[in-house]
Amino acid sequence: MCFSRQCCWILLISALLLHCTGVGATEAVAVVLKMTPDTCVSLQQGRTCYSKVTARWHSNQPLDLCLAIDDQVLQCWKQQQQGQHQFEFAAASTSVVRLLQDQQPLAQAQIEVNWVHKASRAKRHWRLF
Repeated sequence: MCFSRQCCWILLISALLLHCTGVGATEAVAVVLKMTPDTCVSLQQGRTCYSKVTARWHSNQPLDLCLAIDDQVLQCWKQQQQGQHQFEFAAASTSVVRLLQDQQPLAQAQIEVNWVHKASRAKRHWRLF
């Protein structure tokens, strides 16, 4: 099952490339990682954004994988074809979440940080007279 059209296209193109190169479908590893939500909104630019995020992944074969965000391992699975992990996200800028197999990334997704108000560089000075 695909989580989005983009994932479906990636899987379809991967399958076509594997077919053209002569690699069998059983030899190819396809891993899909999805973050929900994938956007965190802060009130003002530069402030830390907080959100509860759920990472879901699936693969076409059992794998030993670890979920990591910015070099911090959150969860690992042994010989699984799918997994889910919920965590507290806290960052002031966009972060990359990766699924690693033996320290090598197999899939990645990002949590984008947006803001409502842009930080103002000009300080407002109030004068009474």
